[in-house]
Amino acid sequence: MLQMQQRVKESAGKEGKEVDVLVRFKNAAGQQHAEEVGVSSGYASNTLPHLHTVTMRLTASAAEELADDPNIEAVEEYTQPFHALVHHRGEEISGLDRAESIPYGIPMVKAPQVPQGSFSVKVCVVDTGYGLGHPDLPDNTVSTITGTSPYPGQSWDVDGHGHGSHCAGTIGAIGENNEGVTSVNPDPSKFTFHVGKGLTDSGSGSSSGVLAAVEGCVQAGAKVISMSLGGGGFSQTSANAYKDAYEDDGILIIAAAGNGGNAALGYPASYPHVMSVAAVDSSGNKASFSQFNAQVEIAAPGVDVESTITTSGGTGFSYASWSGTSMACPHVAGVAALVWSNFPDCSNHQIRNVLLKTAVDKGDPGCDHEYGYGIVDAKAAYDLLDSLGCEAGNLSNSINPPGGCDQIPGAPTPAPTPAPTCIDACRLYLNLTDRKS
Repeated sequence: MLQMQQRVKESAGKEGKEVDVLVRFKNAAGQQHAEEVGVSSGYASNTLPHLHTVTMRLTASAAEELADDPNIEAVEEYTQPFHALVHHRGEEISGLDRAESIPYGIPMVKAPQVPQGSFSVKVCVVDTGYGLGHPDLPDNTVSTITGTSPYPGQSWDVDGHGHGSHCAGTIGAIGENNEGVTSVNPDPSKFTFHVGKGLTDSGSGSSSGVLAAVEGCVQAGAKVISMSLGGGGFSQTSANAYKDAYEDDGILIIAAAGNGGNAALGYPASYPHVMSVAAVDSSGNKASFSQFNAQVEIAAPGVDVESTITTSGGTGFSYASWSGTSMACPHVAGVAALVWSNFPDCSNHQIRNVLLKTAVDKGDPGCDHEYGYGIVDAKAAYDLLDSLGCEAGNLSNSINPPGGCDQIPGAPTPAPTPAPTCIDACRLYLNLTDRKS
């Protein structure tokens, strides 16, 4: 960590260069000092109290002052951008007059077999925004939609890219309205959305913007965060921020594994407190573009996924079939919310582990780097919790989960097999009797 702080000092000291930094504070004194330095720097700073971080722009002397404060845990430079993880943007399917269809991913993850529970789960979509006004997306007449945007001039309820609206549609497009598509959570009265505009309308954003959007999710009381974005590299300050949201605030964080088609670790998906989601096609086979590595935990439909989009810079609405781990991520986030709505007493850690235990195993037996523990299965997760309760998700690693293929020891646990009915037993008896006679 000291080496990292030294690099920030050296970078900031080159020809009076100023750098964008993430300052992680240990306590109130550290927070106050960081905020004071932020004000004196002359640049805008942003305090993220739940994530114990202040984002700001600093000179060499200011960076050195903070790095030497024992109340400051880290001063870390951030430079690389984050991007929406769509691999292929397909053509529009049709206009808004299309009759409702069921995208193949919805039955693949068994969502229609699980009722939406009485506990309203708030799902936060950290992305390019939300197409408020799309006739197939919930608005405040049928649900509660809130949001935050850390970027000046960029509104959370306008999606100038379309990516955020596509992801939101998989999670919660309105069902049974004879319009467009349905979703994992088709009844908008039984869940709520919060939108964190972590990416701008261009489809890209900064580390500070993404973390500020996550902070907004925490403050809004979200239980599930869906992040179909990635970029940059490993950041210890960011890793600790996601750990805070997971452990202190009980939020289940789900992110797209990446579209490079290689074994590189993508972030934020590869942080241990984040579920990394790989993509499969309609046959359940790994998508060629999907990242594969030890941090991949679970898989979901991500090839040619139909959902809601915005057009014309966010002023128009339509539907399209897109591909990417971006499209897989909201399937898992939606299933997490769906299952959790029926078992509100479970922790985020228990829901996570049950989703992994009950995933449909693919590839090598048990967890592998291409599919994780397998394709998410809402019905199997529901059945296991219904049978064994929240304890089904208990593990000894609740304090410091390793994530990826080390998250669950051993092979996936299948959902309990229903007991034979009376008719089944009678048929078996009659068959045995006939054989004896």
